[in-house]
Amino acid sequence: MFLYPALLAGFAFVAVPLLVHLINMLRHRRRRWAAMDFLLASYRKQKKWLRLRQLLLLLTRLAVAAVLVMMLCGWTGGRQILGALGGQTTHHIIILDDSYSMGDVSGGGETTSYDRALQALQQLTQRLINDEGNHQLTVMRASRAALAVQGGSDSGDVAADLSSQTILGDSSLIARVMATAVSPIRTDLVPALDLAGELAAATSADNQFVYIASDFRARDWGSTERLAEAMRKFSGDDLKVRMIDCANRPERNLAVTDLAPVQDVWVAGVPVVVRATIKNYSGREVKNVTLACRVIRYGDEVQSVDPSRRVSGVVDSLPGLVIESLAAGAEITKSFQVFIAETGTHAIEVELPSDALAVDNQRTCTLPLSDVERVLVIDSDLEEAGAYTVAAVLDPGSQVRIGAQPDIKPPAFLRSATMEMLAPYRAIYLMDLPQINETTATALQQYVEAGGGIAWFLGDAVEPSDYNRILLTQDRRLLPAPLQTIEALPVGGSTRTGDVLFGDNDTFLDPLRSAGDASLSMIGLAKGWTLSDDADATGEPRRYRKVLVRRDGIPLVTEHTSGAGTVVTVLSSLAPDWTNWPGDPTFVPFMLLSNARLWSGASASTSHAVTEPLRKTLSTRSYFPEMKLVTPAQSPPRVVMEIIGAEAEADTVRVSLDPVERLIASESNVDELLRPGLFEWGLLKADGGGEVIPSASAIVGGEGDLERADAAEIRRALLPIDVQFVSSEDWRQQNQFAGSSTLGLMLLALLGLLLAAEQALAYWASYHTRASVSTGGTLAADDPRGGSKRHEFGLAAGGRSA
Repeated sequence: MFLYPALLAGFAFVAVPLLVHLINMLRHRRRRWAAMDFLLASYRKQKKWLRLRQLLLLLTRLAVAAVLVMMLCGWTGGRQILGALGGQTTHHIIILDDSYSMGDVSGGGETTSYDRALQALQQLTQRLINDEGNHQLTVMRASRAALAVQGGSDSGDVAADLSSQTILGDSSLIARVMATAVSPIRTDLVPALDLAGELAAATSADNQFVYIASDFRARDWGSTERLAEAMRKFSGDDLKVRMIDCANRPERNLAVTDLAPVQDVWVAGVPVVVRATIKNYSGREVKNVTLACRVIRYGDEVQSVDPSRRVSGVVDSLPGLVIESLAAGAEITKSFQVFIAETGTHAIEVELPSDALAVDNQRTCTLPLSDVERVLVIDSDLEEAGAYTVAAVLDPGSQVRIGAQPDIKPPAFLRSATMEMLAPYRAIYLMDLPQINETTATALQQYVEAGGGIAWFLGDAVEPSDYNRILLTQDRRLLPAPLQTIEALPVGGSTRTGDVLFGDNDTFLDPLRSAGDASLSMIGLAKGWTLSDDADATGEPRRYRKVLVRRDGIPLVTEHTSGAGTVVTVLSSLAPDWTNWPGDPTFVPFMLLSNARLWSGASASTSHAVTEPLRKTLSTRSYFPEMKLVTPAQSPPRVVMEIIGAEAEADTVRVSLDPVERLIASESNVDELLRPGLFEWGLLKADGGGEVIPSASAIVGGEGDLERADAAEIRRALLPIDVQFVSSEDWRQQNQFAGSSTLGLMLLALLGLLLAAEQALAYWASYHTRASVSTGGTLAADDPRGGSKRHEFGLAAGGRSA
């Protein structure tokens, strides 16, 4: 194997000494003369020995030419030859940071930081193939280690792409790793170091090297205590750690950190507000950035998945949102309206222009739209004045569509109510009920925990002891706190405010808060219930939030959660002797916003993190258990997975695709389940029709911050561990010749020996003049300098003359 294969043509130079020899042979001419007979006789006696010397000389010159060309071509030899020279085993542990910030393309071109990490792995492996000794290789990606730890596994073999594999004569060992891409997971290197340390401890090796190929961002390496602790688990006092810096100086990066429809009544034909949050991770201000917005409709016309397209739904572009200015490190939320007249689950997509990190420029969410939803309204008043007031707000009729269909029932309906009777209702409004029995309380608690919403309006008919005993016992949380007494609001006041004020921040009335307390100044309040709030007295946090308060600080409207549902409590009746609020303009937005909050608990999730399972539950009465799942892709074709649901309950099948479980089970399609974007479920209805339901997968934000950590600080924090930093370019230069360094020295020594041998053989096989000999003090007459000159022709044919 050669570093410079193009120079292999130089091996033709090896034939030059042979050609010179053959040419010299052609120059010989045959001439007969008498003295030659004596020379030929001597030559015949020593012919074999002379030819041997000449052959050795020729072979030596050929070897010199061959070794010289091998050195110029960069011959790396083979580790099988050099392995016999040293029997030490070295364990090389490579940790690949494949968190999604490694998709950074700063510095120009399309090469990502993860591409450089893979190149560093390939260069190291190539060097070890040609190096002497025995080498074992462990390769672990940070994302796989994080998933394994998340699934409760402490086995490094589960997470490792290669586990203590002996390096042989080719690089096919890492072929599968080289085919991987950067993951959409946000994680640090601690899980990978922990699991790799376990593998290293179970491997007997004379030496250990740890290589960390990462982009060394400040968010991960600003605090190195956990990383240092993980590194110390590796055995060996002479552990050497090489940090391979694969990132360039970061360029501009904007990220869509959140996208979701505002919690509201998500009903077809009713506009829905969608909010997108964009953060500037750059070190400088950006201006005039356009956020593209799209709606992807999955109506009745979309009946089957189409893997040849990026999405199977109908894509409608919306007007783009312009971000005029966004300071460095700042975040902004943009809102836009979406109107879809068709029921079903649709999708919304936003996208930023291309920048250093592509994966956080795009985000999707789903929008499940139903037809009108029923709400239950029960009023103890025989005239049902409060019930009709609430029903008139939720269903005003005419051409105004709210999405709620009030169903007014008498109090007797609740006495024998069960969870099955309450489940069809999206929200329940209870007006001044005198009593609640145990059966009703149990059904209401189950309803709220399942995601339903309850709104209480408490008036004169309420029995506080019964409410507290039934609604706040047996782990029930249907009231914010125990009811106390009805307390009148004093007339007047010194604060010059209205009777009602806004309470805590972050409540469902926050959209009205911008108008200030003055917007509530026309509400008159005569009296209201008080709460026995022991939490305020002891300093413990309250389990409820004050939405509205009286001017004396006593809560008027509260909200709290129980399970997946929400409970809104109005500590006042809507009767005229309590308040004039139903006639105030603020009552309508209060009811609409509280209704949206009550509905939100039962709303389907609009997105899930990439590491969370994909789940689907179907009724076999409506659908066949066979289904297709199409995974996201930026460019088609997309991967189609054929799935059969497992029977869960009567007439129900369920599918759960958990990437963590599949990783631990060593299945091959983990990467497909970790893609951000739109998954599409292709379902077959029992009536023969088809339906496509999208499911949005999103990355966890934070990796978009590309600020670099200081190498000197990392090195200092990891002491006494021997840590060396090297850029990916320097790493390439070091490994280009390192694998053949020992062999190169051996070739150089061999070349020196061959040159010395060639000189000795050349002298031995050539003709030389013998030194002058004195004859009894007199000089030979033919020597003008007084010496007798005799010639020896190398064939020992001269002899001494008579």
